[in-house]
Amino acid sequence: MPEVIETTVYRLNELSDEAKDKARAWYREGGFDYEWYDAIYEDFRQIAEILGIDFKTRTVRLMGGGSRQEPRIFFSGFWSQGDGACYAERRIMRSGQVITL
Repeated sequence: MPEVIETTVYRLNELSDEAKDKARAWYREGGFDYEWYDAIYEDFRQIAEILGIDFKTRTVRLMGGGSRQEPRIFFSGFWSQGDGACYAERRIMRSGQVITL
């Protein structure tokens, strides 16, 4: 049978200074310690395939001793405007020509 669980929630300005510091420390040390970006990577891989983007890859070692190639999709920065998701592609444009690397 379902059970009702109640949780009391406070706004930051309702906390003591000590409790504020504790909440900030929790947030900095892992409040978002989960792989929220997995769906972003998969969505971007599918969009890139439709657009014909050929990613550079990196070798990832597997626990069984083998390896596989992963696209080089990554995040940069997060401390200034323009930072965010990036990727490395196998080709570049020069004077209207596509050069495959």
